[in-house]
Amino acid sequence: MTNGRWTLLITIILASFLSLALIGDGRSSSVWDVIRICLLVIVIPLGLVAAVPANLLAQARGRWGLRWVDTPLVAPILTPVILALYFFTPLWGKVLGNGWLYLLSYPLLLLVGLVLHVGLKGSGREHSSASLGLQILLSLLDLMFDAIPGIVMRLSTHVIGSEFWTRPPRTTATALHHQSLAGAILWFVAEISDLPILAMVFIRWIRTDEAEARRIDAILDAKEPKEQ
Repeated sequence: MTNGRWTLLITIILASFLSLALIGDGRSSSVWDVIRICLLVIVIPLGLVAAVPANLLAQARGRWGLRWVDTPLVAPILTPVILALYFFTPLWGKVLGNGWLYLLSYPLLLLVGLVLHVGLKGSGREHSSASLGLQILLSLLDLMFDAIPGIVMRLSTHVIGSEFWTRPPRTTATALHHQSLAGAILWFVAEISDLPILAMVFIRWIRTDEAEARRIDAILDAKEPKEQ
């Protein structure tokens, strides 16, 4: 943060080094690489957004051209899509098989995570309490959908990204066992990460409802002398 501004580049560099220090090279097992992805796309962005004041987040959205990301629904809706595109396409194997591409994936995935979660606290734009209530309902429904990538990985009977995970000295049986554990971790993190998102939307809903009630009371109070 520089002069009260949230600096995106510094944030990405520091958080990338943090995740690299925590996990290191996750290519030894799909379990470690899934943990790496969860840190970069979900956990670290959630922590950063929770720690940064809402006004700085609003300024950051303006500077990054992300004013459209002004709803907490972006993260729970798009996160499972991003994870599915990464894990269930040839992209996962290509990233793992290329050392430079693997290192580049740290800041890129973190940037994706920040874009997904930067709208959690809202901005200066007003939302009605009914709109936020609908967002809570949709977030509850989304609890079922964002677990899909983890469930598919957990229950899959073949190795995903097999061109990398089944290379010698690895075996298919070992790779499949690790993949099952990785899917369980992804499933767990996807479900748990929805709880702070729901909490943030609920807090915004309460505050908006209170503001609307005060505004209505002020209008009614202003009309009373005229009626008398």
